[in-house]
Amino acid sequence: MKNSELAELAFNSLRYRSLRSWLAILGIVIGVASIISLISISVGINDSIQKNLGGLGANVVTISPGGLRADRFVVGGGGQFGAPTATEGKITFREADQLRSIAGVSRLDARVQGNARVNYRNKNTSISIIGTEPSAFPLSAANTILYGRSLGIGDLSSAVLGYSVATSTFNESMLNKQIKINNVPFRVVGVLNQSGSSFSATDRSIFISQKAAEKLFSQNQYVSSIVVVAADGSNPDTVAAGITQKLLSLHRVSVEKQDFTVTTATTLQSTISSVTNTLAIFLGGIASISLIVGGIGVANAMFTSVLEQTKYIGLLKSLGTRRGTVMKLFLFEACMVGLVGGVIGVALSFAVSGVLGGFGLPTRITPELILLGIGFSIIIGAVSGILPARNAASVPPVEALRYE
Repeated sequence: MKNSELAELAFNSLRYRSLRSWLAILGIVIGVASIISLISISVGINDSIQKNLGGLGANVVTISPGGLRADRFVVGGGGQFGAPTATEGKITFREADQLRSIAGVSRLDARVQGNARVNYRNKNTSISIIGTEPSAFPLSAANTILYGRSLGIGDLSSAVLGYSVATSTFNESMLNKQIKINNVPFRVVGVLNQSGSSFSATDRSIFISQKAAEKLFSQNQYVSSIVVVAADGSNPDTVAAGITQKLLSLHRVSVEKQDFTVTTATTLQSTISSVTNTLAIFLGGIASISLIVGGIGVANAMFTSVLEQTKYIGLLKSLGTRRGTVMKLFLFEACMVGLVGGVIGVALSFAVSGVLGGFGLPTRITPELILLGIGFSIIIGAVSGILPARNAASVPPVEALRYE
């Protein structure tokens, strides 16, 4: 008997047992939809994060005091997450100057950074203040000036606002307006473009010259962070490796006791991809439980099908149908349950993804996820049908024809 004929017989068998078949299929549908929907969340989150990382500047290398145990993490645009710990290492301005001669370093911005009270008219708020080297700014911020101008070498009382500070915090045209930072007056000379990255804090910061920040925060020995702009044609990761070796030598420490952190866009992307991949495996594992339960439902339906069709099996065998053909017939039926359930589950996952997207949760269903869902459902159907199919094939023809 040809495979096409077996498939037709399996389809007819499902059609005439529609209720039980659809109950078995329903378990597969729920399992497949759960797997694809949950994994699509991790894929969507990863895409969203990688898109945000793209706004940090691919040619930017950031060096921050503190090793891997430090709670502080500074990214290319000058943002800071968390707070420094008591065991955090330090980098001096003199050490920062020695990094300028490393091959591939185009610009180096040794920054002084802190939070300060900012006053403008009746508004009084705390904002991150970044003291930057005018010669490196705004390249070191991985951004451009939206309007106004950049900081000049002699601008000790000038400030450039991040996009959100200008548009949200003050919500008016701030060019040439005077603000007070810790009661020290500064005139706004420019506003940065929107960074396009939620990881970058440039939108939420105010930039002043390094010298002005040293006086403002009484900090003239140690840098808060260093931002290096790699030269065109240079590999930022190679530049980062050179910086790491130089600082290890200056600090006279081994890699295991490294008291600073060097970050590039590549290292950030690699770390975040690792986290999201682990999340995908975790979510997929949870959703797989429902698919396994669906497989048990398929096995139950197939066992019942074998019992109901015992006489039919005996008739087939008495007509000369081989044991392998009988087994293949029931396997085809089980695989068809998995296939139908997989296809419907994929369709349902698109609907679930649309609902989740409406609530602002990023999702993305890839062709690989679709193939995974359908393939997994067919495999579950086949595995669930193996034992019932073997039982059907092993039924003696005489006993099968006598079965009531």
